[in-house]
Amino acid sequence: MMLHRFDPFTDFYRPDVRRSTLDADVYRLGDTFYVEIDAPGVQLEDIDLELEKQHLTITVERPELVDDERTDIVRGRATGTFRRRFFLGDSLDGDQVEASFNNGVLTLAIPVVEQAKARKISIAATTSEH
Repeated sequence: MMLHRFDPFTDFYRPDVRRSTLDADVYRLGDTFYVEIDAPGVQLEDIDLELEKQHLTITVERPELVDDERTDIVRGRATGTFRRRFFLGDSLDGDQVEASFNNGVLTLAIPVVEQAKARKISIAATTSEH
């Protein structure tokens, strides 16, 4: 029989868990795709967006809080560098990406290129003679 010391935070303590990606929602409204990325506790200057060819890379740096007077019981908020990469296909206009940051959410608006938008095709009436 083993005796365990009771610790109410045991269920929360996972020292090996470290996330290295960013949570994101991607959706479409009309002719624009939107990417929303959670980045709570991050300053705007700690976010980097880079577009190389058709690859959009989002990098977020969340620094570790260092306080010598503090004794941590549970460290559940991940710190470090986080990246998320998206491939923008030929139907998306990477040159027109717009980004905004509000309340810890980074929002990217990526428009569909003009050639890829749905359009009506007119039908010419013809007469056939036999």
